[in-house]
Amino acid sequence: MEYASGLIKLKPGTEDKVEEWKDTISSRLNEAAATLQNEEVQIESWFKVDIEGSKYLLWYLRAKSIKRVFEISMKLEHPIDKFHYELMATITAGNGNILAEPLIDIPRTKT
Repeated sequence: MEYASGLIKLKPGTEDKVEEWKDTISSRLNEAAATLQNEEVQIESWFKVDIEGSKYLLWYLRAKSIKRVFEISMKLEHPIDKFHYELMATITAGNGNILAEPLIDIPRTKT
């Protein structure tokens, strides 16, 4: 398994859009889970973070291949993927994608 994480810096005043995104994904969990199945994602998590007054989304993925996850999701085969990428484009600040350097990921059981 591979894993990846990063921060997405939000444009000021986009908190309502983040709530819309969260509510939409939450109300369409079956569709979101289907995308994870196609992408061979084991886990995907999102968090809101405030760092010195700037707002961020923190994401984490564990999947068979992180590269494959992005290749498949960018095909926009599921309407929820289209919604996700379009909304992210509206809320992400310029140069707002910050990838984290993977160090260690400890699964409960060996995968």
